[in-house]
Amino acid sequence: MKDSLCSLLSNKKFQIIFLVYSSLLTFLGRQLDRGITNFDGAYYAIKAREIFLSDSWWVVTWNGTARFFDNPPLPFWVTGLIYKIFGVSGYGAVFSSAIFGVSIVFLTYSLCNYLYKDNWTSFLAAFVLLFPGLFLDSSRRAMLDITVAFFVTASMYCLIKGLENKKFFLLYGLMAGGAVLTKSLLGFFPVVIGFVFMFWHGGFKKLFDPGFISGVLLALLVGCSWYLVNWYMFGDMFIERHFKTTHMKLIPQGFWSDNPLYVFGYIKDMMKNYWPWFPVTMVGIFLFAKNSFKDKNFRSMFLFLWVSIPFLIMSTSRNQTLRYLFMIFPAFAIITAHTLASWLKDSQKEKALPWMVGVMMTVVLVINVTPIQIKVSLLQNNSEVRNLAPFVHLNTKPGEGISNYGFTPWNPTQVLAFYSGRFLEIPVKNDETLMQKLDKNPKGTWLSPVSKFNELEKKFPEKLYLIYGNEKFAYFTSIKNRENITYNFFNTPLPIVR
Repeated sequence: MKDSLCSLLSNKKFQIIFLVYSSLLTFLGRQLDRGITNFDGAYYAIKAREIFLSDSWWVVTWNGTARFFDNPPLPFWVTGLIYKIFGVSGYGAVFSSAIFGVSIVFLTYSLCNYLYKDNWTSFLAAFVLLFPGLFLDSSRRAMLDITVAFFVTASMYCLIKGLENKKFFLLYGLMAGGAVLTKSLLGFFPVVIGFVFMFWHGGFKKLFDPGFISGVLLALLVGCSWYLVNWYMFGDMFIERHFKTTHMKLIPQGFWSDNPLYVFGYIKDMMKNYWPWFPVTMVGIFLFAKNSFKDKNFRSMFLFLWVSIPFLIMSTSRNQTLRYLFMIFPAFAIITAHTLASWLKDSQKEKALPWMVGVMMTVVLVINVTPIQIKVSLLQNNSEVRNLAPFVHLNTKPGEGISNYGFTPWNPTQVLAFYSGRFLEIPVKNDETLMQKLDKNPKGTWLSPVSKFNELEKKFPEKLYLIYGNEKFAYFTSIKNRENITYNFFNTPLPIVR
């Protein structure tokens, strides 16, 4: 009985099916009514809705205008297609991240198995990728980091397979181009890694291999297509607002005059958040570097460059967020798994495998059959805004803005716009200006924190009419507009956006 169980758990086909099915349940479980976050989930979800409804899929808009140029369009094409299938919803907004997350788990297992031909090490690599929950949590959110991580992982997988079958170099280029169309300049990392790896592994002969060069050219053609279209349409405005903004600068001005120790920020974050693997990963990277330089092992070269090039370059940025490094987490996982596998005895591996399977099954059950709320992705996000949204939608016209008193320009603008279809305007900072605007346009509606509304009612009695209020928000108008307010939802399907 014990031998048959071990044989089953060690079977490659079983492991792949288990990993894919468990990942699907983990990433998509409890997503139908969880809601999405204001930053940056709703922001991206709005862009996907607008590009899906627009005439041009090459121009990414927010609130109907192309004024930011901060994101290439590919993730929004994918989410727009999902909206077409499932409808515009929070579930649709996170669906692509979940599917790409599952795909990364599969690719990590497959790549590790291709490199080392060991099912146990491959399963452990997938397990390390999933736990701790940084990667897992982001795969449940409507962000771009998992999407770009998929394209980087897929391109690296095709790069290494291209050494045996040159047809994979074209797929490598296509996937690298997809990474650029997802995250702009960060998507060029597969091309940079590819150049360094091919030269290190085989000199100029490998570097100028016609198959590899064809893949690189395809990556540039696909990846730069959005740049060319938007530069043609918007000229220098696109260049200024995309390439010259602060978040696009890796090495900031005053790099040496300021405190340069900030370059260790990612290491500090990993020391806090990448347990229990951090010590093993660090030792593994050292061993892989040693094998790369001393023994010229191409597998070690490949994984070491995949980790080190993005890590070192991204460490020069002032905007260091650990999720920006998800593109190298599969390499981290494989290095960690291979290092651990070299330390453990076969008997220890045999005992560890059921525990890994058990942990994954427990997480699936916790997410899908319990009400436990941990991490951002298991919380009920913005329920107050979602309850407010139908009243905003019902009492305003399409394109009509909601006046803003007491909130920032961005919060809760994104999530309110996604769930109600209406945007908050630039905030009004004092109550006298608010009353002047209300007298000038008594039919306008306003949103404020409850505390601010209570202050207004005391200072201006019988001037305001509360349309809807909850523990966070007060949605109100002038008392003169009271007769125009409606609560009739007979002809309005609810929720406006689920």
